[in-house]
Amino acid sequence: VSTGTETGQDTAKSIIPEAKTFFLPLDFPEFVRRVVQRIRPDVFVLMETELWPNLLHYLKASGADIVLANGRISDRSYPRYRFMRPFFADTLAHIDLFLMASELDAQRIEKIGARRDRILVTGNTKFDAVRSDIESSAREHIARLVNLEPGARVLVAGSTHAGEEEIVLDAYKELLEEFPDLVLVLAPRHVERSEDVANLIAQEKGLPAPFLRSMADRGATREKGQIVVWDRTGELKDVYSAATVVFVGGSLVPKGGQNIIEPAIWEKTVMFGPSMEDFRDARDILLRCGAGIEVQGASDIAVAVRRVFNEPDKHAHAARKGREALLSNQGSARRDALIIADRVRARGTR
Repeated sequence: VSTGTETGQDTAKSIIPEAKTFFLPLDFPEFVRRVVQRIRPDVFVLMETELWPNLLHYLKASGADIVLANGRISDRSYPRYRFMRPFFADTLAHIDLFLMASELDAQRIEKIGARRDRILVTGNTKFDAVRSDIESSAREHIARLVNLEPGARVLVAGSTHAGEEEIVLDAYKELLEEFPDLVLVLAPRHVERSEDVANLIAQEKGLPAPFLRSMADRGATREKGQIVVWDRTGELKDVYSAATVVFVGGSLVPKGGQNIIEPAIWEKTVMFGPSMEDFRDARDILLRCGAGIEVQGASDIAVAVRRVFNEPDKHAHAARKGREALLSNQGSARRDALIIADRVRARGTR
């Protein structure tokens, strides 16, 4: 299993401990040629749109079948691909099968040069990346860590990027006038920004110094009125369990959005900005069910939070519908795996 990041390496090793893992080489001819000659794969699976021209050339020259799984063409990248169609058409010709996330993605990949008879729509595997069951102990664990009282109103802003924390904090300050006990949890997408976020809270916004999640490991206790800055990785999906309402970042800045499926599985109303290209399918599902709310800035966030607090039954019902709709879209990872396994078996009979 090859990956492009250290996080990917860690994930691959934890999920498939028996596999040999390595970093995908830079797409220079001499680098990829040596790797392909050494491994000589029967079937090579690309995820999403990792289109490396030299790698695909040498894989095809070695006789490998090439499959693109969970194929997606984002709104941001599509114009660029269309402009460079002559270049990408040659690269796409090396791919034997395109397993696309949606009909729109299938149409786009065809328009930039893929053959229609090689395209299948199998669904978005991101729906399979979350557990369908809810662990009731998760909320109690999170509540103990940061001293949340039973029934506390909690706004979790997850996977925020630079520029978004300030917007969320402005909304929070406005909401405090009506909900003085509101607890805000800020979880930056990159935890190394936690200190900057803490300084923003205390120095620029004039709010009490925040409670860092890491302080709980040292036995500290969050005081009433303290904002929480979550400076630990790998825990956000459980942090969402303690939320009353959620904002997911990477969406008020042009980053394509972060994972809105994780909080929705906990039956939470999820707010997000207009930049949601990377989670287009999930966004549309949640909006249709009323479990998602698109916001443009601080005032919109404040209005949406008030609605959730003032009409809890209505929003709880919509959130349950959102969860059910998301779960109904699971299964694409298994479909992709079965198709790829068939190709591997077919190679063995040649």
